[in-house]
Amino acid sequence: MNSKKMTMLLCITLVLMVISIYLGVKLHDLNGKLVSLQRAYQDLSASIPPSPSWPEGITRDGMIDQLVKNKELFPWHGVLGGTMDIYDQNQVWFIGPAWCMAYIEDGHMGGYMLLRYKITKEGIEWRLIDSEEL
Repeated sequence: MNSKKMTMLLCITLVLMVISIYLGVKLHDLNGKLVSLQRAYQDLSASIPPSPSWPEGITRDGMIDQLVKNKELFPWHGVLGGTMDIYDQNQVWFIGPAWCMAYIEDGHMGGYMLLRYKITKEGIEWRLIDSEEL
């Protein structure tokens, strides 16, 4: 092999070694971040209250539908022509075995309500515990 080809091969080898070392360092850093995120996830998971255990056939969406039908539970009435409702089902949280917190609004005002529920053979019984207008 002539010296030009040998020099070119050596340069390419050096570049590939530098890139390999750089990628190895980045991979090591990302692995450390992954371990940190896994620990944070485990800590957060440990602090989340247990999910409710509902009878067969009862779903989260079904529970929310039943709550929305019980507008007499809503502590406020809509203003300026708005209708108080749960417009985002992601703003409803079931906490433990028998509590629910939901954000309701009418487009002008809103707030949170804390409810207690009980599933019976006749249906779901809801009771407003507290509310906080924002």
